[in-house]
Amino acid sequence: MNTYIISDTHFNHKMLIDKGYRIDGYEDIIWHNLAQLPYDSLLIHLGDICIGNDISVHDSISQLRYKKVLVKGNHENRSNHWYLQHGWDFVCDHFQDTYFGKKIVFSHIPLKDHGFDLNIHGHFHTKSREKYIKEYNEILSDKHKLVSLEGLGYKPILLERLIK
Repeated sequence: MNTYIISDTHFNHKMLIDKGYRIDGYEDIIWHNLAQLPYDSLLIHLGDICIGNDISVHDSISQLRYKKVLVKGNHENRSNHWYLQHGWDFVCDHFQDTYFGKKIVFSHIPLKDHGFDLNIHGHFHTKSREKYIKEYNEILSDKHKLVSLEGLGYKPILLERLIK
């Protein structure tokens, strides 16, 4: 089973286009790329799925035929039960597991080092990287890996590729 990571899809967040953070049509590109993942994959979404129109977006997510883990971001404000009823196989605030011999913590925002080898997180976008560095400067290290959807061509990245 291949594990893919995606973050900050922000479906229905038109302001990202207006501010120049995203290209027009980014949602269609994301949906296309999500549909390309193999059936036997695991998708870990690091939060901030959508801004409004939750039911429609999550109904579309439920149609994706692979396993899906949601690490809730600052825009997920429904109960874990709601997300489980709308297409997700597991929902949490963050989790830790071992992949490729590394203790990895998956979170939406970067976390303070508590003994992990790597913290894979989202929350910031390519154009807000300076703000990210300034805001989290006290905890950031080479153990933190930002998944920025804009920098990945609006497609999930294979975990193995992200680590290596």
